[in-house]
Amino acid sequence: MTKGKKKAPKAIEKKNASTKKQVQKYTPLSWTEVFASEQLPPLPPQLPKMVETTISQTPDLLKGTVAQTIPVAYSIYPRGLSFVYIDGHTRELRMNCLLVATEGGGKECITLPLKHILAEVKETSKRDRRRLKEFNDRYNRARQDEEKPKRPDDLDIRWLFPDITRPRLGQAMEDAQNAFLFLKLNELEDWDRVEGAKGRANSFSLRKLVDDEENDFGQDRVGAQSINADGCLRLNYVADTTEPKLKKYFRYIQGEGPVSRLTLGGIPNVEIGAPIPVFGSYDKKYDESIRPFIENLKKATGVIVCKQAQKMAEKLKDEIDEFTSKTQDRVLDTLSHRSLVAAFRRACLIYVANGMVWEPEIEYFCRWSMQVDLYLKYKLFADDIREATESVKLVTRGPQSLLDKINTDEQGVFAFEEMVRVYTAEGKGNDEKKIKNTLSQWKSRGYLEDMPGGKYKKVKAKE
Repeated sequence: MTKGKKKAPKAIEKKNASTKKQVQKYTPLSWTEVFASEQLPPLPPQLPKMVETTISQTPDLLKGTVAQTIPVAYSIYPRGLSFVYIDGHTRELRMNCLLVATEGGGKECITLPLKHILAEVKETSKRDRRRLKEFNDRYNRARQDEEKPKRPDDLDIRWLFPDITRPRLGQAMEDAQNAFLFLKLNELEDWDRVEGAKGRANSFSLRKLVDDEENDFGQDRVGAQSINADGCLRLNYVADTTEPKLKKYFRYIQGEGPVSRLTLGGIPNVEIGAPIPVFGSYDKKYDESIRPFIENLKKATGVIVCKQAQKMAEKLKDEIDEFTSKTQDRVLDTLSHRSLVAAFRRACLIYVANGMVWEPEIEYFCRWSMQVDLYLKYKLFADDIREATESVKLVTRGPQSLLDKINTDEQGVFAFEEMVRVYTAEGKGNDEKKIKNTLSQWKSRGYLEDMPGGKYKKVKAKE
């Protein structure tokens, strides 16, 4: 278990020193203020160096959108890295971000930051896709009497496309050797292809799986070139949608399961007639500015105890618990659990990217990230979750025999009309064919016998 701090790289250490004099006291919004507002919580004026540097070329209006998204991209670099959470369990850097806009537009602001952060991963994936294609071509061209070429065992294709199938996802997991895969969905609905189901049939089992530590994912296939995979799936993803589409997409869910595993971010609207947001330059200088964070993440491995991140998580938990104890809102309390874990993971990511150096700004940023996430989840889903929960009726007793509910005379005889009454009263309808089928089953099992006049007699009680 790795403990303690490591010396920060010079590039980051120098930036820290240059800004210390500029740090001013910052008072974050309370949860009461967050939920009383009609606007998303504003991005803190003081940010961790990793976040501040990465969003430096983003227009002010869109900085919050990009800031909520970029941790997902950075999280792809570490391998075999986890952190001890406040419950004693270890947490990997499992992350996602779903950006939500009230209307279309604005989502392109994340394209260049993601592209530059993951330039190395994307280039390696592109190179190894060519290698895989060359292998497949050689394999298919080989005659039956020739020795088939062996598939390369060092492929590293971690930048995935939205049309990936589950078998291919399993193969990518095997090739990645415990590293994280990255998926950028152009539309939220593209997740149906990954999940392999849509509409009512989509239970979002894969979405829930990738948020769980030590999950078990794979499939068995028959054939020399069939994909057989068995392991722990590590898949971090980014997607975007609009509020109407998001509500429609999750309209069949019961409870908070798939929703609570998302981290939501907002895309602000550009006012009518407002100037077009102007972006800076994503050039070589920009790449050099974010390189130290990437290198620190690539080197990090093992189980890390970040006491500052744990302390932050405890503090955030106390704050949200105090608020929910006053409101007694069960939905918010339930949603807050995974949102807190997401904030902890982001704090740990930035801590490692910063060379195992903690900044007070990390707490500011992670509190803001959690507030944005819960604000949007509650606004969009609280009523649906509450309605689904309240509509579930618990059965207080086991099923009862219909035969026992039939009224008979002293000899145990009853008419067909009595069976119709019981069948209807139990909410099973009055379909005469179904009722007769039920009576036939009871007679075949020896529960009834026919009597004159189309009546029936109970022979023995149904067990």
